[in-house]
This record gives sequence, structure tokens and C-alpha cells, in this order.
Amino acid sequence: MSSQSTRCWLSTSLILSGIHSIAWGCFIVLMPVPAAAAYGLAEPPHDLFLWQGTGLIILLLGTGYLIAALNPLQHWAVVLIGLLAKVFGPIGMLVAVLRGEISADVLWLLPANDLIWWVPFSIVVLKGFRSTATHNV
Repeated sequence: MSSQSTRCWLSTSLILSGIHSIAWGCFIVLMPVPAAAAYGLAEPPHDLFLWQGTGLIILLLGTGYLIAALNPLQHWAVVLIGLLAKVFGPIGMLVAVLRGEISADVLWLLPANDLIWWVPFSIVVLKGFRSTATHNV
């Protein structure tokens, strides 16, 4: 795969992830009760504004992915933050399921919200870090 086609594929992945994250973040911010139900919470959080804050963070990450899509290798650090969120978020969710705090039904969210982005985000981070390291030597 050529360098140009790789960058195009990575940019497209970031655009799709950005749109997805913005939509999902808006869902949590604008419809916090149904969003909480989608996450397997038996009852909506008592302090909805904190739950909506989670949606805002997801929305802001999505905005970062759209910006990073303009030049993925230059903005690899933004994608690293997203990758960390997409790794540690599912770990936290799995822990909550294992503790019985939330239903295992919530695990259906992981493939589309997190796991699908691990490969393209990892490629951006690795290529971007290498590119930065090469230019700083």
C-alpha cells in the first residue's frame, strides 16, 4: 500500500470515528436517560450533568479526530489520547460487568464504539511517532 493511500485510509478512518464520536457524544448529552439505558444502567445516574459531561468528552474527542484527519501523522498525539480512551474504557466497562455493577448486555457497545478503532488508531500513533522521532534526530 502506498504512502498516499495509507494516509487516505487513515484520514478516512479518523473522519468516520470523528462523526461516530460526535453523534454518540450528542446522544449522551441530549438524551442522557436513554443513553444511560443503552449503557446498561438500571437507573439513570443521579447527577445527570456528570453523565452528560462524559458525552461532552466523547464529542470533543470526535472533534479532535476530525482535526487529526487533516494530517494524521502530524496529529498522532491526539489519536493516542483517543486510543487510550478506547482501550481503558472497555476495560472499565468489563470490570463493572464482572463486579455486577452493570449488565453484560452493555458489551454490545464495545465493537462499534471502541474495538473497531484500535487498528487504525494504533497505525496512526505508530507511524506518527516514528515520523516525529525521525524528524527530531
